[in-house]
Amino acid sequence: MERIVAAVALVLLASGCSPAKEEKRAFEVPDSLCGTPVPAELLSLVLPAGGARVAAEREDKHGAQYCTVSVDGTSALHAEWSWWGKGKRTTQVAASMRGVKLDEHVSEDGTYTYAAEGGVSRVTCSEPRIPTRKDEMELYAQIYIANDARPDEAAMEKLIQAYAKSVSASPECVRK
Repeated sequence: MERIVAAVALVLLASGCSPAKEEKRAFEVPDSLCGTPVPAELLSLVLPAGGARVAAEREDKHGAQYCTVSVDGTSALHAEWSWWGKGKRTTQVAASMRGVKLDEHVSEDGTYTYAAEGGVSRVTCSEPRIPTRKDEMELYAQIYIANDARPDEAAMEKLIQAYAKSVSASPECVRK
């Protein structure tokens, strides 16, 4: 009798510890955010685990670029770059992000901050192209997740750095 109870307990324990089956994606993870290259493997870690289709919509407005990535018609991730007054801290820029508090992790040099839900990075431009007051403005990249996207601190730290690096190589940042 003890063997039967032990066997049943072992089966119940094993079935309770099995990982839940993750929904499969039917879409290919993009390798850019509205034309700004980012590694697909980094986006894959924060986009929803399942879904049939992915779409990205870009909006250029007031010297900034906004990108919304949707999965099956629901917003999953927002990325943007925009100009801010010189000397802003990344945590001050992060305060503008809807529903995201990004003061958990700040890089030693203060160039980026991140949390599981998003990140902000100052973008280094050798010769910035900005609408006005070149010496008074700095470019910042921002990413935050929404809805069914998956929070991941380690992935977000790498993703915001990769996005900022790509923005620094973009025509907005480099005069040709």
